[in-house]
Amino acid sequence: MSEVFFIRAADIGAENKLESLLEHAGVDCLSGVVALKMHMGELNNKTYIKPELVKPIVEVVKKHGGKPFVTDTTTIYKEKRYTAMDYYETAFAHGFLPSFLGCPVLIADGLRDDGVGVSEHVEIAKYIYESDSMLVISHATGHGASSFGGAIKNVAMGCVTKNTKKYMHEVTRPVLNHDLCTGCNKCREVCKHDAIGETYMINFDNCIGCGACIEACESGALSSPPDMSYELQKRLAEVASTVIHGLPYTDLLYLNFLINITPFCDCAEFAPEYLCPDIGVLASKDIVAVDMATIELIKVEKFKEDPAIQVREAQRLGLGERDYELIEL
Repeated sequence: MSEVFFIRAADIGAENKLESLLEHAGVDCLSGVVALKMHMGELNNKTYIKPELVKPIVEVVKKHGGKPFVTDTTTIYKEKRYTAMDYYETAFAHGFLPSFLGCPVLIADGLRDDGVGVSEHVEIAKYIYESDSMLVISHATGHGASSFGGAIKNVAMGCVTKNTKKYMHEVTRPVLNHDLCTGCNKCREVCKHDAIGETYMINFDNCIGCGACIEACESGALSSPPDMSYELQKRLAEVASTVIHGLPYTDLLYLNFLINITPFCDCAEFAPEYLCPDIGVLASKDIVAVDMATIELIKVEKFKEDPAIQVREAQRLGLGERDYELIEL
């Protein structure tokens, strides 16, 4: 049974509470160059983990001898994190400044989407691969396609290059019912990847499965695959497993923030509602246990689909155990 350590939301800002949480979870395992992998929020998103919460984490890692840098990877959809230069502008606008954090901010796939291939489908972002250890800082949320986003999704979707992101999103590409198509052209207008032809057939070589065309379609001609959540969660677990086993180091720690818990991930510009009140922060060396505890504290019924498919699959792949002991500090 794995240990998952917990502080309540009211205690996050209390002196030494985050430090105590990290120390109980084993922050001293993080040595050398330490990647602090997180999501710094799409431009205009309001619910990402704020730099004021990351700064004390940086200080704890440094206190225990690590040399941290804050990092994430670029997106496959064409918004304000699509290139490294875009992402730097967004990160700085959100307050992720080296001068404030006390460590560098580096986009892990570099200026040219650089990665290290570790399997047929998986390329780990270069700077994450070249680190010596990693602290995965995740903002627990719902998600339109995968139902839930936590540590598993952060590793799978966030530690890899665009090619691997496209592999995972193969299962989210839209389904076309040509009989319902009215030829309104709205899907083609919103598609930024030239994936919809003149006859409205989907070009799967270009399609990234972002869902913009589905949202724009008013006739119901475009829809998500019926098994999308199940298949995407399985791929998330598959890629997370490949990343973790493909890294040249084994020292990893997982920190899940259960605050500002919305139905959508931090790629969304806004969140109209919250799934539940703020809960707290979890820390563990077990990626499966920390996500299982996260889901159960939020409550399974709050999610659109079964959020634990990825957790069960990750356990099957040997990433950890769903059985855990929750230890409140």
